[in-house]
Amino acid sequence: MLKQLTSIPTASGREDRVIQWIKRWVGRRRNVQLKRDQYGNLLLERQSARGRQPVVFAAHMDHPAFVVTGIRDSHCLEAEFRGGVAKHYFVGSGVAVYHGRRRAQYGEISSVREGTMPGVRFKVLARFTKKVHAEPGDVMTWNIRPARIKSGRLYAPACDDLAGVAASLAAFSRLAGMPSQAADVRVLLTRAEEIGFVGAIAACKGGIIPKKSQLIVIENSKSCNDSPIGGGPIVRVGDYTSTFDPDLTYRVGKVAEAIAKVDPKFKWQRKLMSGGTCEASAYQALGYAATCVCLPLGRYHNMNEQSHARNQIKIDAEVIGLSDFHGLIRLLFDLGKSFRHNRRIVSLRPVLTDLFAQRQWVIE
Repeated sequence: MLKQLTSIPTASGREDRVIQWIKRWVGRRRNVQLKRDQYGNLLLERQSARGRQPVVFAAHMDHPAFVVTGIRDSHCLEAEFRGGVAKHYFVGSGVAVYHGRRRAQYGEISSVREGTMPGVRFKVLARFTKKVHAEPGDVMTWNIRPARIKSGRLYAPACDDLAGVAASLAAFSRLAGMPSQAADVRVLLTRAEEIGFVGAIAACKGGIIPKKSQLIVIENSKSCNDSPIGGGPIVRVGDYTSTFDPDLTYRVGKVAEAIAKVDPKFKWQRKLMSGGTCEASAYQALGYAATCVCLPLGRYHNMNEQSHARNQIKIDAEVIGLSDFHGLIRLLFDLGKSFRHNRRIVSLRPVLTDLFAQRQWVIE
């Protein structure tokens, strides 16, 4: 599932192939129902689940990529880039365009200029050696081979955030099979995150998320020296823009601690991860309790910064650790079980209340 999802061509506003994959996945499960809001966001629920405070695993279905906007001639396409990649990675990099059910056709970026529409970072021309079959609206991605596993790591075209989608579905599938032991867990899969959380904002405005939901955003965040690949899934306390719900973040961390106590092999990290902004900031600002758990990601947005340092600009596969991925699934699974009875998880507020009751004598 992880390899399949992280190989699917997708772009902001053009997540159709991922949506079709999700529909087929749901269709094979009797106890899961799928809802789609007016903006195309997807919500997966266990049938008959009616929790007052559902736990919602939220991930996004897009990845930085191109959308074809015009046909210059039989060997040249115009396209806009939706997402965040530095300008010097474009010219000379290989691309693949996907038209209907045809196999991908391969070309190269010949020019790049600034975009003119909100959410469009750059406009490009892509040239192809053979006659190209495409039309406006087709997805065009970087030319990166399908996902593969090597030495305990996944190398894939789009870990961010399709690895998050895969982890969400894996944990949700297990939890949906044990309704009496797990909380009302749902999965929200949003569109157009890479151009400014457009799908997440729409989901809040459209009302598909119950107001008392506890949102746990699943992300892939740029790995740094203090957040290494292989160090385990990360309980993310905040991002470049904001910090997340302190009580919910505290409770997620407590669940991670509990796993580590019974399984010394389980690794996890607690970090700010300020390399970018994720949907948790949007949910927080729009009135929801939200936090984030993420995978440390190498070659963020396909930018191989080591090649840049060697003056060899290179677009490359994103990288995550398989142990981190499986650790993330375990953390999400235990969150679903633990949140079944909220009183089992000690939140920060009662800890402070007890602390004051025990030690107020010092200041009286």
